[in-house]
Amino acid sequence: MELSNKSYVNGPFLKVDTILYRQYQQNIINRCQNKNSLVILPTGLGKTIIGILLIARSLQKYHYGKILILAPTRPLISQHVASCRKFLMIHENAITALTGRNKPDHRILLFNTSRIIVSTPQVIKNDLERGRYNLGQVSLIIFDEAHRTKGNYSYNFISNEYVQGCSDPMLLGLTASPGKDFNNIQQICDNLFIENVISKSHNDGDVIEYFYDIDIIIEKVNLNARILELREIWSNLFEILLTFFINKGIINPSKKYFSKLSFLDIIRDISLSLKQENGNEIIITEEELREKLVYKDPKLIDIIKEKNINIHTIFSFCASCISLLHAKELLETQDISLFKSFLDKIFNKSEHQVKSAERIAKTEHFKLIYSIIENKTLLELAHPKINKIKTILNQELKLHDNKKIIIFTQYREMAEILKNRLSKEFNGRVTFEKFIGQSTHMNDIGFSQMKQYEILELFRNGKINVLIATSVAEEGLDIPNVDAIIFYEPIPSEIRTIQRRGRTGRFSYGRCYVLITEGTVDEMYYNVALKKENTMRQILQSPENLLLCDGLSRKKIDFPQKTRFNECLGQDHKVRRIKEKEHVINRSIEEVINELDNFKNSKEYIALKSNGITLYSDLFDSNQETIKKKIMKMRKTYIIFPEDTTKKQYLNKNLKTLVNIVETYSERGILDYSVLQQRAEEEEIIDKKFFIHFNQACNLGYIKKLGSKVHFIKSIKD
Repeated sequence: MELSNKSYVNGPFLKVDTILYRQYQQNIINRCQNKNSLVILPTGLGKTIIGILLIARSLQKYHYGKILILAPTRPLISQHVASCRKFLMIHENAITALTGRNKPDHRILLFNTSRIIVSTPQVIKNDLERGRYNLGQVSLIIFDEAHRTKGNYSYNFISNEYVQGCSDPMLLGLTASPGKDFNNIQQICDNLFIENVISKSHNDGDVIEYFYDIDIIIEKVNLNARILELREIWSNLFEILLTFFINKGIINPSKKYFSKLSFLDIIRDISLSLKQENGNEIIITEEELREKLVYKDPKLIDIIKEKNINIHTIFSFCASCISLLHAKELLETQDISLFKSFLDKIFNKSEHQVKSAERIAKTEHFKLIYSIIENKTLLELAHPKINKIKTILNQELKLHDNKKIIIFTQYREMAEILKNRLSKEFNGRVTFEKFIGQSTHMNDIGFSQMKQYEILELFRNGKINVLIATSVAEEGLDIPNVDAIIFYEPIPSEIRTIQRRGRTGRFSYGRCYVLITEGTVDEMYYNVALKKENTMRQILQSPENLLLCDGLSRKKIDFPQKTRFNECLGQDHKVRRIKEKEHVINRSIEEVINELDNFKNSKEYIALKSNGITLYSDLFDSNQETIKKKIMKMRKTYIIFPEDTTKKQYLNKNLKTLVNIVETYSERGILDYSVLQQRAEEEEIIDKKFFIHFNQACNLGYIKKLGSKVHFIKSIKD
């Protein structure tokens, strides 16, 4: 790249005088050449521009190569497409966004004819699994929000396919916050085959001139006497239920602090022990099991057996205690309205004879608290944080003349409360609007993406002064820079804290106010996030300690005139579908064989053999090719022609997608309903479409909803 009058970066494939020159960006690009790189850059310092500059170099290196940009949400997809068209000297039609709304035939055509493809990873994974195209001619893949590269997320699958299928793979991971500790960061490096980690902080010499300080202002408040009275009654009820665990010897009476995680750990430990004993888990040694348990001396399962305790009763008491602790957190850190709403939910569950709720709702403590709330006004029980926000807003208006502020809160109900009370307080002097995601349940349809865009445009133009936002504003949307951020409550995630804070301080000095209720979980959450962030910074100061990918061989990409996608385009739709099924089956066969090979060299295999268990593979001597032939024979007999003998039930593709999401992302067959909605949103299944197909999937017995959890029942057979 060349400098143009020391202000802009110009060069091949870059539009003239559109990208301002920044030395640190050039330094990063120079280090990214010919290596898979993870770039960790504070929010607002131009991660998108880093991607654009690397794309330009990749286009110059391979004139026929394709670029793939992956991002987790559709709004981010739109932003990347807009950035490519703004900065790159390439025809607009060569820059394409792929989504689940495009039919497979259309996606094949777009992938074949485009130079730059921007997509959510789920769409690309789905197409790769079916052999609709491959990544052999992709000269660069950019993984935006690379901190998501964990677990079963689609980034992992795509990166592996790319490294295995391209002769000269080049990956770029972009993030502002890779993770809380060494293991999390190492996992990202492993999954993306990272050879090079580049981290910039605000103190680096080539960055400091582009960064504006953000003042972190801690605003502490104290609960009033009325709320303290309610907390004391509620805490006393918790102590009563806690005696169940103490009397049974499950919890040590000397333990002073309990969180929701304490009781989730009890459930997890017991479930893990039961699965191991019942043979539902691969056999592991006693030492390995003990390593996974939280409560080790003694193990909870041994206490249960010794005292003959009913396990379902333990789980029920755990659910009651988790509800009590959650309600206490709402009372201490949110507003009395949220606390009362949760009490209503407990009461309704008790009316439906849910034992964990009945145990709470039938107590005198519950009845007393209900009566106190009914006899007090909202003003008497108002949380002091609301008055503190009023003070901060007045200060921002008078001292800083600031009329563009974001208030972050965890709960949608709290966003609505703040909007109403603040609008009434400022009486037209300031315009407030809540900013929330799409639907989470039948009674709350949320904001569509179109509605979100409209609100952001009004905010950008100054017609809305204060956004009261939930987590939807943390990642994936083009939120305009603001001069002040207010955390209604701290959050224990370092990633989300960094993302929230990064909404200010981009073009001028910023202020970040964090409201903390003294003597509550607010203090703990703030300290936890701070500790995680400091740990992350320390690790990134010495990235050489990370184990990076070594020995990745590369050779020049070959671009044949006739490609696999051209062949796909000429096929009849039915023929292509048959070939896709065969491709999926063949992939599955290869995976099974690889798993068998890996298993025979694993500790689990040795443990099984040492316990005298005979495996099917021990009964015959067969090599990989023989096993493959046997499976292929079974495939031809039972899979390729099932429609000849059995009439299949038609299932809508959206229904199939929902069931597959639950099957793929669930842990032990259970997935949070909110997570399902988030994943469905990425596949364009939202609002009415979501609820119709979700209910159909439940009615047909593929999944089942219990409370806030969705249980996987059975797979959909193609």
